[in-house]
Amino acid sequence: MPTITLGTNEWMMIWGAGIALLAILIMWRISRYDLAGAAFDSAWQVARGKRSAENPTALEEKYNEIAREASVTGKARRAAGTVIGHFAAKVLNLIAMLMLLGGGVLVALGYFWR
Repeated sequence: MPTITLGTNEWMMIWGAGIALLAILIMWRISRYDLAGAAFDSAWQVARGKRSAENPTALEEKYNEIAREASVTGKARRAAGTVIGHFAAKVLNLIAMLMLLGGGVLVALGYFWR
């Protein structure tokens, strides 16, 4: 049975693709916490005429989550959590972008460096 051995170039491409895939997964998971993305989605939904009482925009959904809290303290806690989540999403998005760039560089180095 023949054994397949991978060289440094192949391992660089495998690790680069893995890092890039992890970065895309992180970006996908944190997108729900980004208020700027929610604002853009809401504007796009209103511009297309798809907003209705049954189909609220992303910003309206976030506001409704805050408004559903029973007490003022609960509303403040939910609002603070939303803002903290937004800033954490921005930081993680920057980290994921750097990971995506690094993964792409590893793939390119593995492919072109001979």
